[in-house]
Amino acid sequence: MSKERITAGEARSIMILFIMGSTMIMGAGGQAHTDAWLAILMATGMSVPIVLISARLLALYPGQNLYDICLQVFGKLAGRVCILLYVWYAIHLAALVLRNYGEFMESEAMPETPMLVPMLFVAALCIFVVLHGIETLGRSARLMFNVCMITIIVVLSLTLERMDFENILPVLDYGWGPIWKGAFSAFSFPFAETFLLTAIFGGVKDGKSYVRILLYGLLIGSGLVLFITFRNLFILGNYTMSNVYFPSYAAVGRVNVGDFIQRIEGTVAIVFVICVFTKISACLLAASYGIAKLFGLHSYRTVVIQTGLLVTYLAYSLYDNIMEMLHFASEVYFFYAFPFQVIIPILLLIGAEIKVRRGNRANAG
Repeated sequence: MSKERITAGEARSIMILFIMGSTMIMGAGGQAHTDAWLAILMATGMSVPIVLISARLLALYPGQNLYDICLQVFGKLAGRVCILLYVWYAIHLAALVLRNYGEFMESEAMPETPMLVPMLFVAALCIFVVLHGIETLGRSARLMFNVCMITIIVVLSLTLERMDFENILPVLDYGWGPIWKGAFSAFSFPFAETFLLTAIFGGVKDGKSYVRILLYGLLIGSGLVLFITFRNLFILGNYTMSNVYFPSYAAVGRVNVGDFIQRIEGTVAIVFVICVFTKISACLLAASYGIAKLFGLHSYRTVVIQTGLLVTYLAYSLYDNIMEMLHFASEVYFFYAFPFQVIIPILLLIGAEIKVRRGNRANAG
């Protein structure tokens, strides 16, 4: 485990920006239509046990990360298989988020620029930060979270005139089926993805407060996602939201205050880039930690550049078009991510509790 350490506030900022990630511009729980806010609330409640599992594992094995815990609980062979699985998941998740960013830039911000160009720039920035360690990422996240909050508040003040609060009515117009589907989708993307942060949060200075750090991070992050969902619904309404790929960008693009405040959707792009940068960096750091642990390397930094380039290549080759990306995110991702987000964490917790209790009994004897 690296000796690099971050404060509780920095860990919480990383988690909040990690949750916001692609969700800030792609939305969450869209299958529920006007009841997306209900789906997000349900998904938040479903994610609390996953966050508590992360906190419990980190508390049981202080100073160790997810990969150390896998080896401790499952043994050398099964533990290495578990590490390999989470290394793949971290790389794939980073590639998915980077592709979200690439599709956004190609379809909305820079349509004349090849998708690979902005993706390479973001990947290079993430590689640079990860090479400097989690301490740099933590300080950056703390600063950029404040920038995001100021931007969100300013944009809110400018969009109030465009809001129609009746757009969320009638509640339950489509029944419970779409709400449950949206809740499970929002659970897997983005809330339950936070379990991956167990791989990089082993070095939090105030490690005794893991429950408070992770639970507050989840609640604040989900609150911001819920806020953005309400804003988009109030501005766009259900019909328009169902016909745009990036509802946040479309919603803010409608703001026009007089003849001098126009085209402020660039502010949404700024927040989106900050959140994407943080999430990809966290995933890249987690993947590099795992590769170093898997092969017994002295430092994870020796594989950061190669892993970052692999993420970029994978992101570029994942889909043929944006429709494939959206189909995977809404229809397939929940089933794909379920073992990483639910099954393995539960098995890890059960194994860890048994190991710790046996160790305590042996010491007491």
